[in-house]
Amino acid sequence: MSGPRPVRAPRGSALTALGWQQEAALRMLQNNLDPEVAEHPDKLVVYGGTGKAA
Repeated sequence: MSGPRPVRAPRGSALTALGWQQEAALRMLQNNLDPEVAEHPDKLVVYGGTGKAA
């Protein structure tokens, strides 16, 4: 068994979900886990507009 595999958020206009509303929610979650996008993907630190943990 290997360690956790990195999550990569899709880019572009191709859908991986049923519609754009579902795709938006999925990409927001995936962007929080994507090492190229997230600040600390291994700790799942998510900040809102006020700088406080969500």
